[in-house]
Amino acid sequence: MKLHTLSLSISLASGSLAGDFLSVPTSTPTSPRADSHAPIGVMGEHMHKKGEFMASYRYQFMRMEQNFVGTSSVSDAAVQGLGFGIVPTGMDMEMHMIGLMYAPSDSVTLMAMVNYVDLSMSHRFGPGLANEFTTRSSGIGDSSLTALIKLHETKTSSLHAGIGVLLPTAEIEETDLIPPAGGVRRLPYPMQLGAGSWGLLPSLTYNSHLENWSYGGQVKGTIMLDDNSEDYRLGDRFEATAWIAKPLGEQFSTSLRATFSKWGNISGADPLIAGPVPTTRTDLRGGSKFDLSLGVNFFETSSGVRAAAEIGKTLWQDLDGPQLGSDYWVTLGLQYGW
Repeated sequence: MKLHTLSLSISLASGSLAGDFLSVPTSTPTSPRADSHAPIGVMGEHMHKKGEFMASYRYQFMRMEQNFVGTSSVSDAAVQGLGFGIVPTGMDMEMHMIGLMYAPSDSVTLMAMVNYVDLSMSHRFGPGLANEFTTRSSGIGDSSLTALIKLHETKTSSLHAGIGVLLPTAEIEETDLIPPAGGVRRLPYPMQLGAGSWGLLPSLTYNSHLENWSYGGQVKGTIMLDDNSEDYRLGDRFEATAWIAKPLGEQFSTSLRATFSKWGNISGADPLIAGPVPTTRTDLRGGSKFDLSLGVNFFETSSGVRAAAEIGKTLWQDLDGPQLGSDYWVTLGLQYGW
């Protein structure tokens, strides 16, 4: 599933810890700034000081629509003309993410995350694609455990690595009524709730905070280690993102971020996933894309409230299709540190 994020997050810290939690790391200016963290769409981008905790909740909505073959969009009728009797026309994903971070030392921050996923996909079928139906699935997604390790730190910059493990906690045997098939069937790959496989989550993140602006970048990957219980393995994924941010007074900042992502096709196959629809094809799941995001942060020093928004759009995509392309994303979040 290739999905992007227009983000809105609210962060809270209380009492004497508000300054420490929301200020930039020791390698950056000591006074709190709205750009003290990377744009809100970047995950695992900051570390904490020894003994600090942070609990977080985020809600994400992501939208996919319009089928692509390579870099070109294709009509629903063209997809049907390729021999697919059922044509996906759009997909929505909602995700509730609960996370916890703890720093046993100034050099290491531990992070855990669990997700609840709600998916829906609309389809058209029949002569003239006159008939429509929607499939849905929901439940616990894949979870992760990650250690963030400080590699380098100066008065203005920092570099840290992430070493994470993807936990196969997602259900990958979801079913629903598929009218053209005449009953309840195993849902295609994008409608399953996660990978269902163990995986590695490496990352490398750089941050620099100067007097009047900040910038940074992150590269990360998802490397699947084994086949899941249904005898298939999702493709590995690579992502590189870079951003710049500019403080606007004491409370606001704005940011611009570019992201390139690439992911592979599925190896193996679930024998119960079949049918005349592109989403059942393991060789039509890979691709790459380029996104551009515009963000704004707000920080209220006296109350310790930090809010951020990021609006993103996929500008280019090259998909092994026909495959639904990415459109936009929205994230809401709440963080509390102590």
